[in-house]
Amino acid sequence: MLKINVCVEGSNDWLFGDLSRGFERTHIEGIEVIASEAPIQDAGGWIFIRTDEAATSPDFSRTVVCIHDLYNHDGMYEPGQPRRQALQAKGIVLCHPHQRQILEQAGIDLSNASVLERPLGALREFTVRRNPPGKKFRVGWVGREHPRKRTAWFAEALRCFAAASKAPVLSCQAKDVVAVLIGKDLVSLRQRLESDGICCEYFDRSQVSIGDYPGLYQQLDCVAITSSTEAGPLPLFEALATGVPVISTPVGWAPWLASQAPNFVFLADCPNDIAGHLETIRSRREELFVSRFEIAAAVENYRLDDWFHEVLRLASGLCQGKIETTCRAWPFSVQRQG
Repeated sequence: MLKINVCVEGSNDWLFGDLSRGFERTHIEGIEVIASEAPIQDAGGWIFIRTDEAATSPDFSRTVVCIHDLYNHDGMYEPGQPRRQALQAKGIVLCHPHQRQILEQAGIDLSNASVLERPLGALREFTVRRNPPGKKFRVGWVGREHPRKRTAWFAEALRCFAAASKAPVLSCQAKDVVAVLIGKDLVSLRQRLESDGICCEYFDRSQVSIGDYPGLYQQLDCVAITSSTEAGPLPLFEALATGVPVISTPVGWAPWLASQAPNFVFLADCPNDIAGHLETIRSRREELFVSRFEIAAAVENYRLDDWFHEVLRLASGLCQGKIETTCRAWPFSVQRQG
C-alpha cells in the first residue's frame, strides 16, 4: 500500500482544510492517504496544498505542490524564498494558465516536472436546484473578509440595486431582497447591509460545513463575486454546478465561462455593473430557473472529485519514478489580470 501524505498547516482552515479532508475521502486502490500538518518522514510521497509549505518536503522527487493563487509580489518567487524552494518538486499542480506565465516570468523552469493543469471545480454534491424562485430575491456572496475580496463592492451593489427605483433604501424593494452571506469573518459586511435596510442571512463557516453548502446554494437566485484577483474562484463553479447564474468581476475562469455561457455568467467592472446585472437576473428569475440544467452543463467537465483523483495519481506516478510533462491546452486564451 502506497502511503501518500497530504500536508497543510492549520488543517482546520476553511479552504485548505476542506481540500485535505477531500483527499482523505478519495479512494484509489493501492493508495492510503494520510493528512497531517507537518510532513510524515516515512511516507511514500507528499502532496502540499499550500505552495510555500512544500519547501519542507523530505524528498522533492516524490512531492507534488499545488498553486491556488495568482500572486507574484514581494519577491515571493525569488531564489531563497519558500515558494522558489517548493518548486523544486517534481509534481506541480496549476489551476489557471496565468500561473504558468507567472512562473516562467520568474525564471522557473517546469520542463523537468510533471505538470497537471486544470481548474478545481465543484464537488459532485453540488447538484442542480429543484425548487423554483420564492417571493424574495436571494443574492449570495461566498468567501471571507479580505481586501482582495472587496466586500464593500457587494454592499454598494445591493444598495444601488435596492435604490434603483429612486425610492428610499428602506423600501419594499429593499425588503424583498435577501443578501445571503456564506463564509468567514463577515459580521461587518452583514452590519453594513442591514444598516442599508437590506435583509441579510449569514451562515458562518464556524457553524456550517462544506457539506451544507450545496443546500445553501440551491436556495439562491444568483451569486455575486467581487474579487480583484482569483485563480478559480470556487464559488463560480459551485454556483453554476447548482444551476445558479453568476455575476463576477473578470477574474479567474469567469471571462472564459462568460464567453461560453453569456446568458448565465455576467461580467462586472464596478458595483454599478453588478447592480445592473442583478436587475437583469431578477427580471429573468423564472426563465433562469428553467435553464438551470443548461447552466450546470457549463461546468460539468470540471469537478473537484476528479481533481483529487488526478492529483493523487500524479503523486503515485512520481513515487514510481514517472516524470512526464503533462502541459494541457487550456480551452481559452486570456489577458493578464490587473
